[in-house]
Amino acid sequence: MKKPRGIKVLFPLPRVISVASIALVVAMGCSFIPSGDSGIVYVSDTDGDRDLYVVDAKTGETSRLTNNGGPDEEPRWSPDSKQIAYVSRESGDKEINVISREGQDVKRLTNSQGLDASPRWHPKQPVLAYVSEADEEGRAGSEIYSISLESREVDQVTFDGPVEELGDWSPDGEWLVFYNLEPDEEQGLWLRNPTGVNLLRLTDKNDTQPVWSPDGKYIAFVRLQDDSQVIFMGQPMKGGSWEEGLDETRLTHGGFDDHSPAWHPNSKGLAFVSTRDGNAEIYTMQADGAEQKRLTSNKAEDVSPVWSPNGKQLAFVTHLYGSADILVMNADGSEQRRLTKNGGDDIMPDW
Repeated sequence: MKKPRGIKVLFPLPRVISVASIALVVAMGCSFIPSGDSGIVYVSDTDGDRDLYVVDAKTGETSRLTNNGGPDEEPRWSPDSKQIAYVSRESGDKEINVISREGQDVKRLTNSQGLDASPRWHPKQPVLAYVSEADEEGRAGSEIYSISLESREVDQVTFDGPVEELGDWSPDGEWLVFYNLEPDEEQGLWLRNPTGVNLLRLTDKNDTQPVWSPDGKYIAFVRLQDDSQVIFMGQPMKGGSWEEGLDETRLTHGGFDDHSPAWHPNSKGLAFVSTRDGNAEIYTMQADGAEQKRLTSNKAEDVSPVWSPNGKQLAFVTHLYGSADILVMNADGSEQRRLTKNGGDDIMPDW
């Protein structure tokens, strides 16, 4: 990677979402607003176009949040659960939008020529990191940016990268972890300060899907090894910091695919997806890889596990009923309940 040029980008203020679009969302209204930590936002194509919905995990009541004629994807709750960041193609190009939990106050944050995706909320500030193909010099590839919701000021975080993909914020907001898909010499996990300085390379293997533990001590990630996906856990060398290198622990074994690690809110365990029993099922394990337990058991694909904020339940996507549906279960796999039954594909849950 080349050294950062130290530039700061200030995009023109994005055009406002069309009045008609906002009016449509407001006119739809919400039949309810999920209370406390019960709201699961997800994507559904039940009406032929991907839109955002929110379902109450306690009652199963569902409300539609978007309906703008373009696919909406990748929803992410803000840390205070008052807003949702997502990717919309309403303008014909992928841009980052934010909407309130009530389905109102739609704001378009980006307005670039390239595709924008993978929004990630700063844990403590009204800032979003994201990946963009925008490049004033016309180079191919993707870079990571951050944008302030208040000022709309944009910082470029990575520079001259090939194909960079965003992983996660550190819980203290000091680092962004990301990875490169190509070329081989750039593969691995990297850390960078969100203002675009202090670049650290953590690994040099084919590593993806990095997620930071809520306590900030560990990074779980997936490595392609011997044609299988394996989950690893990384932490700073004993007594050291991220700058001093990564101590890796392999958590899963066996020659099958393990992926989609999701940290429990207490940082003591993870949920993940494994094909070890013939098809994709949801499992949990301790942070050191011990006590691996299968929670779902059927002939369909079960994927995309997400924890409830209190860590007592898991939501996931199942294809058991033909289309993809959102289910919820207790942390031990008991009391599995189907929340969506609309005939469409319901995917990308966030809790």
